Amino acid sequence: MIQVSIYNINHIFVILLATFIIVLPASAMTVAMYGTNSGFNPDLHKDTVVVASSIPGSGSDLDSKVDQFTDPSVDVIILGGDDAFSLSTAAKIDTAVAGGKILVITFPCNQQFNASLPAANGGTTTGGQSLELADPTKVITKEIFTGLPSQYPLTGKSQDQEQVVAKKGAVTLLNYDTGTPALLYGKFGKGYVIEWTTVPVPAYMGTNEADTINYRLISQLLPVTSTTTVSTTTVPETTTTTNPLVNATVTITSTGSVSSEQSYGNVTVHSSPSGASILIDGVYGGTTPVTVTNIAQGNHIIRLTLSGYYDYEGTIYVIAGQTASAFGTLPPLNQISTSNTVTPVATPIVVAIPVTAEPTDKGGSLDNSIVVAIIGVVTAIIGATATIFSHISKTKKE
Repeated sequence: MIQVSIYNINHIFVILLATFIIVLPASAMTVAMYGTNSGFNPDLHKDTVVVASSIPGSGSDLDSKVDQFTDPSVDVIILGGDDAFSLSTAAKIDTAVAGGKILVITFPCNQQFNASLPAANGGTTTGGQSLELADPTKVITKEIFTGLPSQYPLTGKSQDQEQVVAKKGAVTLLNYDTGTPALLYGKFGKGYVIEWTTVPVPAYMGTNEADTINYRLISQLLPVTSTTTVSTTTVPETTTTTNPLVNATVTITSTGSVSSEQSYGNVTVHSSPSGASILIDGVYGGTTPVTVTNIAQGNHIIRLTLSGYYDYEGTIYVIAGQTASAFGTLPPLNQISTSNTVTPVATPIVVAIPVTAEPTDKGGSLDNSIVVAIIGVVTAIIGATATIFSHISKTKKE
């Protein structure tokens, strides 16, 4: 008969548990992929990446399968194909990202998006001759590009690119040699968007290089699951940790209580035209008209964006327990201003010259018809002078 002590059982349990922890992936993620143009290759990360859905990057397949991409189990959405899907599909993905997912998107897919992107689209142009690190001295850049080249010269046919401008708060990692952003990321709601403004593979880099960059970025931006139990009243020690990519510092203080109480209000937002995306301090709040709830008391920056229109940006003050109202007008992009092409029009000036009637005779002074003619000439000269003077004055003002 074999006897096993409680000590031995506990010892075996600890060994099995330690083995399980070592085998468990450090940063497992579930991805849904549309196309492969982003360069991300899940086959290189079989121990940490689970593919929930993968469909070709052409046609309208994404429209019929978008629910697989927005499923709560999906951590990362990768769009590396064409832009044949609908705007309603893009809106569903926007909502999912605002809820906490990460979106990796490349040209031309990014043409179907607007508010969620870290860059504002200014049109399409031919790509540059190389991709270069935007700032090699940044901690963020060093984290992502350790062991990788600092420059990626064009090796094939130049690809089309988005002529973009980085939005406020976005982080640019790669630029074209022309200076415009090629790779950048930014926060959108509770999630993040990583944007390639061109197709990185194969024009500028190999699959392994693009995959490494994407994977490191995604891994850094994914929420970190903590296993530490902290008291709800007091915290035993002080710990400070900073993620250079998220740019947020969490500090736990060793004394006192942890309080999450704060005063909040609401904002009802309307726009002309309606349907504009709402960003309050850079956080997505839906589309107009809508009431955005749980906004902290104080001043906030509100921005409205809509494809085909100029953005609206302003400030609003929120009072705790109350609902503020905001309204913005977005002018069309093709609206032409004629303020600088107005032709000055002279205002006629009427001058009254008193004339004393005198009897006329054959040998006397000028008769009435001659006087009237002279008055007409004088009036014409004055009018012409006024026209010239008015035109010169307006020209100087301009």
